[in-house]
Amino acid sequence: MPAKKRELMMQQVKQLLNTAGYSIVQLSLESKACFDIIAKRLDKLLIIKLSPYIDSFSRDDSHELKNVASFLNASPLIIGERGKRFDELKDGLVLLRYGMPVVGLETFTNLISQGMPPIVYCSRGRYFVQINRKLLRQSRVEKNLSYADLAQKVGMLREDISVSRRTIYEYEHSINPPPEIAVILENILETPLAEGIKIFDLEIETEERPKYSVDNLSSMKEDVSKILQDLGFISQFWTKLSPFDAFGEHQSHDVRSGLNVLVCVSDDYDKRVINRAVMTQSIASFTKRRAIMIVEEDKEDPLTQTMPTFTIDELQQMKKAFDLVKRWVKKYSDLK
Repeated sequence: MPAKKRELMMQQVKQLLNTAGYSIVQLSLESKACFDIIAKRLDKLLIIKLSPYIDSFSRDDSHELKNVASFLNASPLIIGERGKRFDELKDGLVLLRYGMPVVGLETFTNLISQGMPPIVYCSRGRYFVQINRKLLRQSRVEKNLSYADLAQKVGMLREDISVSRRTIYEYEHSINPPPEIAVILENILETPLAEGIKIFDLEIETEERPKYSVDNLSSMKEDVSKILQDLGFISQFWTKLSPFDAFGEHQSHDVRSGLNVLVCVSDDYDKRVINRAVMTQSIASFTKRRAIMIVEEDKEDPLTQTMPTFTIDELQQMKKAFDLVKRWVKKYSDLK
């Protein structure tokens, strides 16, 4: 049943995105990757994970999705149906899970097809409404109300709610109110204060990206990681839940040069590897990144017809990142 729900959700999400003018790269439904869809329209790039039961999306998933999204300059989003605390993700609600937005299909539909953003978000089990702080202050001043006056009026309308002058001050400067208080404030000030939540523009706090890590890597991947580091690809992230094995960004004297690679590593040529190569090349072309396959031996195989392929020996003969880029350009042109 979960697989069927996910398949149906995939069909609905793809149809929505296509209708809205997005181009799409889709991973296989059987994939256990940290994302399922990459969608692009103009300069907006979305990376989406479908998780009907949202609690199955783990911290490991989030760590990888955040870092992949950061590398691709994409906005991460999880679309789900329910969770341990939710019988359903209601329309207009955003749940923040590990700092990333989670919405139901109805909320996603209204956002993509009608431009209607959600207005309520849930963080650590509590609900809040994002408000226009500038408008709150402006309306309060226009009605000649002090922080204390406004707090008192809130208490008069709802005896079960106690709001201090300090709380009103914080609403104007740093925090958002719960939905019930937001409604009261709007009634008192006769002003709509609630704002739509721009879930594609949220600042996603990523865990510190490892600059160089070979933990639990195969010996071949350890060799590849070391060679890339010697070429200047110091910032590396080795994945567990993506079609590609790693991505790296070139840095010189702590300055990013703009050179980057999506890396697949293989000592075999089975169908699964070829499928990963095809998917990685699609993602690279879609997001304007360079994809490379690294193999042990140079021989004719389907991989060399899929993406620029290098042997370990070829990499070891290179002196700097630009050597890799030059060879990549030639191999990529030959494929075309």
